[in-house]
Amino acid sequence: MRGWQRGAARTWVGAAALVGASGLAATVAWACADSSCSPVWRLDAPDYACEGRAMLSPGNDTRINLLLLMRSLAPVSDAGASYAKPDWDDGQLGHVFFSWKGLRETLWPQAPEPETAASEPASECAAPKAAQDAFAAALLADKAVAESDRTLLMTLRTKAGCADADMAIKTTSAAGRGYLDYLLGADAFYKGEYPTALVGFASASRSASPWLQETGNYMVIRVALRQAVAKAIDQYGDFAGLDKIDKTAAQAAGEAIDRYLKAYPQGRYAASAQGLKRRVLWLTGQDAALAQSYEAMLRATPGNSAAAADLAEEIDNALLQRADGVQAVVGGDKTPLLMAVADLKAMRLLDPAKPMPLDAQTLAAQAPAFAGHDDLYGLLDATRAYYAGEAPRSILTRLPDAARSASYTPLAFSRQVLRGMALAKAHDANEAGFWQELMGGAKGLWQGPLAQLGLALRWQRDGRIDQALASASPIKDTTLRQLMLQTMAAPATLRANAADATRPDEERNVARFTLLYKGLTRGAYADFTRDLALVPADPKADLTAWYGAGLATPPAQRFTRGQWSDVLPCPPLEQTAATLARDPANQTARLCLGEFYRLNGFDGFALYTPFEKVEQLGRGKDQFRGPMLSRDAIYAAIIADKSAAADLRAYALYRAVMCYAPSGANGCAGPTPDYAAYQAQQVPKAQRKAWYDELKARYPTSRWAKSLRYYW
Repeated sequence: MRGWQRGAARTWVGAAALVGASGLAATVAWACADSSCSPVWRLDAPDYACEGRAMLSPGNDTRINLLLLMRSLAPVSDAGASYAKPDWDDGQLGHVFFSWKGLRETLWPQAPEPETAASEPASECAAPKAAQDAFAAALLADKAVAESDRTLLMTLRTKAGCADADMAIKTTSAAGRGYLDYLLGADAFYKGEYPTALVGFASASRSASPWLQETGNYMVIRVALRQAVAKAIDQYGDFAGLDKIDKTAAQAAGEAIDRYLKAYPQGRYAASAQGLKRRVLWLTGQDAALAQSYEAMLRATPGNSAAAADLAEEIDNALLQRADGVQAVVGGDKTPLLMAVADLKAMRLLDPAKPMPLDAQTLAAQAPAFAGHDDLYGLLDATRAYYAGEAPRSILTRLPDAARSASYTPLAFSRQVLRGMALAKAHDANEAGFWQELMGGAKGLWQGPLAQLGLALRWQRDGRIDQALASASPIKDTTLRQLMLQTMAAPATLRANAADATRPDEERNVARFTLLYKGLTRGAYADFTRDLALVPADPKADLTAWYGAGLATPPAQRFTRGQWSDVLPCPPLEQTAATLARDPANQTARLCLGEFYRLNGFDGFALYTPFEKVEQLGRGKDQFRGPMLSRDAIYAAIIADKSAAADLRAYALYRAVMCYAPSGANGCAGPTPDYAAYQAQQVPKAQRKAWYDELKARYPTSRWAKSLRYYW
């Protein structure tokens, strides 16, 4: 989320999104119109979701499912690992969900790359530095190269591939000529002159230098692959499709790979060549062979290595994003691991009104392929049944209770979470106990918070939010607690959490802010004045803006130190609230309350609000009474009172018109759940003109009449 929501979005798209979407900055969810990912706080994911779960699921990014499966084949431990610091996009996911990027950065954090020294600028056209270094090392080690040639060739290496490279040079030694042939090949390679590149590298491979012999043979592979895809890259650099591939060149690349690996089975480029064999299979449409190659790699690649993540990305890009690739996976019987991931993707309910895309008969026909993978097939069978809407008790029979295990692989954890989801559908009395038992062994990253979400959802259905938010509650995840604090917590619960020194400061601040915000906007003015005592002084609280990275929560100090007076001479907010507690209809105090909203960015602001019509955390009953009071309602009430003091009524007319400046949309109303509610907030232009005309006619000498020039 990009900062706290203010009243800046005045189009329908922005206004509707204020409540329809949820965002999260640091560890707190707030309504936000510009979130790149708005997670739905529930366990099930019937369609693709931007929030990944620590369980094999139809809604997961396919790469996530692939990696979870690899980490299940040979169990790995997350001991000692810590969650990566979330970036702009992932901050809203907390520790309950994750993105593919967040998963990679958590499991395999990367040190920042050192900056290139200013005295050594990197050339944009030349070969990568690693390639230049390898060439330089080989050249320096080759004593047969004349010193004059060495100096010339070292200089030329940094320019090969650049438009201004002068390759028309001569060497004085035969050994030097071999390196020049290599550079001529490299120059042509980077310029896309592939026939010339082949001549250069082939010539280099016949030199006396072992490095040139091997590297020249390897580069023949690279040239052939470049030739194969040359016509498949469009003017924007995007891949235009496999039908554009030069199959002859691709086959030549495969033959060159075989020659290289036969000559150099343990060569310096052997691993790369093996990887390029998969590329040739992809380019030549040999999907069945490619799938079998990937299946073997899934079994052999340790799930705790970064290579596993690289493999997941490659499989997704090369195979599982294509219909032909998926068909090769599910059409055979030799790739059960890939088949499982393809099946999960096939279970996505793109249209909830239609039957499950993967029917029971199709899955049952695959069962022989899963011999030896009973738990995996059992999960697939139960998952299909769950999302197809079958009886939850039948799902429970497929997934035996193992909630008391000491730890879980991702596959084992997936089976238990799905069992818990079935218990929830069955309204089983033992569901809450199941989640609490599961937490004991849910030690992997993201496992514990996901199990806590299951318990939170159950207690939400039971109306036990006070128990969920108690100090001794097993629901410890800060994100989950903050969602409940913003949506369903009673005033007494918020006060207790605000005063609980055992909870993180950000969570306590959410309790304070929610208590004060709801109390003030719902008219609980006496409670509000008393609750202000819960706000710490904290002179460092940032009150300059609601937007911007770095603010973990909206500062509760805004109610004690925010701006309350501008063009109207208003007292501090505490005094305004005290006046309204005695006299809720006091028009001066109501206008001053509106000034506080206006000056502190509360127009359009909303606490976290769940998506409509989706069962998820936060969709319980709000325990604060009364409707929210917005600025436009304050002005409308004073305008309707013809006996109101002239200066107050003139200001209300002025502000009512200004609510529509400059977009013509109401900027003083609260956030809305849908388009109909948004439309209901608007008044027609004729009404704004009537306000404008009345201000000009009835209060012509007021500063408000003199300053107002339009009615939008």
